[in-house]
Amino acid sequence: MQTLFIPDIIQIDITDKQDNRIRQENILLGIKTFATHKNDIDLSPFLTDNEGHITITNEQIRNRADIFISYGIMDYIGIDYAKPNIKIYYWGYDSLDRYINYWTMLLKNKKDKWQYEKWGDIMGKFAKQAAELEIREREDLNLFETCFNRKAKQKHDIILTEDLWDKPATEKKYQVALSL
Repeated sequence: MQTLFIPDIIQIDITDKQDNRIRQENILLGIKTFATHKNDIDLSPFLTDNEGHITITNEQIRNRADIFISYGIMDYIGIDYAKPNIKIYYWGYDSLDRYINYWTMLLKNKKDKWQYEKWGDIMGKFAKQAAELEIREREDLNLFETCFNRKAKQKHDIILTEDLWDKPATEKKYQVALSL
């Protein structure tokens, strides 16, 4: 039975402690779900626009969950069967560093993209899929490397809000305070 209901739209506004909007682009946030069975699913990257706002769709959440699960590092069940509580958090410098170091090392010797750019469709369906995967991984790595969080030097992750997604919702709005 479904336990987590992902809203159709999630709106997040970043403010300071006085509720003034922080108009900063590329602040990287994540959403953490908690498994009822198997392992938790961490959803990222979601970046603010130049107004300090993020709009996330149900489709984007599901896409990030599919990507996270696709690596098969651990066992997972579908995101709809996670516990209904979620956390929205700011990525701290230490977590960013671990992520960037891991993916830099992993992508260091990958050549799928290069081979596909050189040989194109001659390489076949699986080579194209591997190249597209590498391109997405490099794009994600770039988002993590260039996000505002890297400049802010906040060492640890910050839980910005917690909520329950325990029933269907068209939209969820969050105004979260961030002090760096």
